[in-house]
Amino acid sequence: METIRAESQAGAAAARRTRRRGWRSELQAILYVVPFLIPFAVFYLWPVLRGAWMSLHVWGIQGMEKYVGLDNYGKLLRNPDFYKYLWHSFSFVLLCTPTVIVLGLLLALIVHQKIWVRTFIRSAFFLPYVLSVSVISFIWLHLFDPKNGPVNALLRLFGSSGEVNWLTDKHFVWWAITIATDWWTVGFVMVLFLAGLQEIPADHYEAAKIDGAGAWSRFRHITLPGLSRVTKIQIFYQIIASLKLFGQVQIMTGGGPGDATNTMIRYIYVTGFKKDMFGLASAQSILFCVIMLLFAAIQFKLTDRKDG
Repeated sequence: METIRAESQAGAAAARRTRRRGWRSELQAILYVVPFLIPFAVFYLWPVLRGAWMSLHVWGIQGMEKYVGLDNYGKLLRNPDFYKYLWHSFSFVLLCTPTVIVLGLLLALIVHQKIWVRTFIRSAFFLPYVLSVSVISFIWLHLFDPKNGPVNALLRLFGSSGEVNWLTDKHFVWWAITIATDWWTVGFVMVLFLAGLQEIPADHYEAAKIDGAGAWSRFRHITLPGLSRVTKIQIFYQIIASLKLFGQVQIMTGGGPGDATNTMIRYIYVTGFKKDMFGLASAQSILFCVIMLLFAAIQFKLTDRKDG
């Protein structure tokens, strides 16, 4: 009996030591995360909660005026401008995301080959990505100048007659913003695709060549499946980045011509900082954030279903 009691006491003591070690490990893990959680709470979580609180009030530059509940959201949903500017944001997604993904993939395929200019191509196309949106916008504002801009000068060399008003003609303005944005971000897309290409084993291509597969067949059955995860990340990132379009529009067009390039982010900016309606602007921000989250959830659901 004494032996059994001693063994049970030893087992209980060992269990207590194991639990203490587990608590100590969990505490250490929490302490490692704290340096991230504090800035996250201060600079991300608190502004979101503050914005949600402001959206329930009439809030001007002098502070809170009165509580209105969900009236700001109702006013927003009844405003046709909300749907128009929301469509502008999503139309830019439809223009910019496919073009930058395709261009980035083509550049990655070129740079992945053993050609002597690949270092130059990689540097030349990635360099714009390190510049700020203000610098990029002012560069293209000059390039698209209808009278003295290099873009129209180049078109005239190829026999184009007349001046193309890239930033004041509603038929061209979205293409101008898309070109500027693609030039700015295509280097980042290229680098991610290049990293994905380097992860595909070379012996897959060698085996396909032995079996008689052509270049298109190798690209379709080896390269594209091998880049599926990278492509999903790229598409998700580019959609979110395109929905947040603001700097290019603000500097290059000011929302014009008319309000043809007003996006949701600029709509929020004008409502808050131009019209002094911070409560309504907060409601716009919260609602737009919810729409983006729903869009992201649908995208993840669709991609997971395809993987399954």
